[in-house]
Amino acid sequence: MCCLTLPIFPLAAFVVEKLALQKSISEPAVVSLHMIITTTSILYPVLVILRCDSAVLSGVTLMLFACIVWLKLVSYVHTNYDMRALGKSTEKGDAVPSSSNTDIPHNISLKSLAYFMVAPTLCYQTSYPRTACVRKGWVFRQLVKLIIFTGLMGFIVEQYINPIVKNSQHPLKGNLLYAIERVLKLSVPNLYVWLCMFYCFFHLWLNILAELLCFGDREFYKDWWNAKTVEEYWRMWNMPVHKWMVRHIYFPCLRHGVPKGVAIVIAFLVSAVFHELCIAVPCHMFKLWAFIGIMLQVPLVLITNYLQDKFRNSMVGNMIFWFIFCILGQPMCLLLYYHDLMNRKGKAE
Repeated sequence: MCCLTLPIFPLAAFVVEKLALQKSISEPAVVSLHMIITTTSILYPVLVILRCDSAVLSGVTLMLFACIVWLKLVSYVHTNYDMRALGKSTEKGDAVPSSSNTDIPHNISLKSLAYFMVAPTLCYQTSYPRTACVRKGWVFRQLVKLIIFTGLMGFIVEQYINPIVKNSQHPLKGNLLYAIERVLKLSVPNLYVWLCMFYCFFHLWLNILAELLCFGDREFYKDWWNAKTVEEYWRMWNMPVHKWMVRHIYFPCLRHGVPKGVAIVIAFLVSAVFHELCIAVPCHMFKLWAFIGIMLQVPLVLITNYLQDKFRNSMVGNMIFWFIFCILGQPMCLLLYYHDLMNRKGKAE
């Protein structure tokens, strides 16, 4: 029910933008209303999950939807703010008017917003590259692959991951050698599930959605598996989020005089907060494991960049990335959250 009510927030943002276009409300009021709308769009699902004591999987799904809505709303608001500023500067003669600049403010429509909210992108534009038609046969083949690989993920989770996790101890409280053995044993099936998840979502689902919507920009990921540094990995593995971060956090920080290194840390901080929200809220506990895991990427970026500069044309950074992120990091986080969740449920009972 909460998922079904999330479209209220884009609709409210659209009403505010219409009022701003008609100059019915002042710019400070526009900014204040948008801040209230975007903040409520993320707090509302959090409160629903915490009050209803929902299942973890359904809570994670709701939080992912809520985070996507929040990211899209921020992009919609930010882009329209820039377009209004461009229009005002053009009227004053500070900017050179062009056909594209003068038409942009009049393209605010409910249809374009609705398309943006369902399109596989997080960055708002008044128009997107479009394909000529929907390839129905291609969509059917991708759906079959999606079903097969989703089933494969479920099989690996039930057959391998669940038994290993249930027969483990808290990695920070039990025997160290036993914890290392559990983490290493969990790393292979966890890696397979993560790769299947990536293939299902980024390669299959986003392309299916793009095909059905005739959305032409299909750059959802790059060859992140060949990343020579952690920084390269984060730039290539999730292109929709990367483009959003660059457009709405990194570049605005640079324009306001923030140093490049600090801007990168701010981007990782935002990412860490949302990773923590998507895991901690459905689990009803705030241990900050996901937050710490993302923020630890900052020193890893520095280390792998240094190694790449020192040993040029080597894959040292790539090996560190695969070991830290996929073999050690994810299994460790899985065990930490599982045992903390079990402890919470045990105390509740």
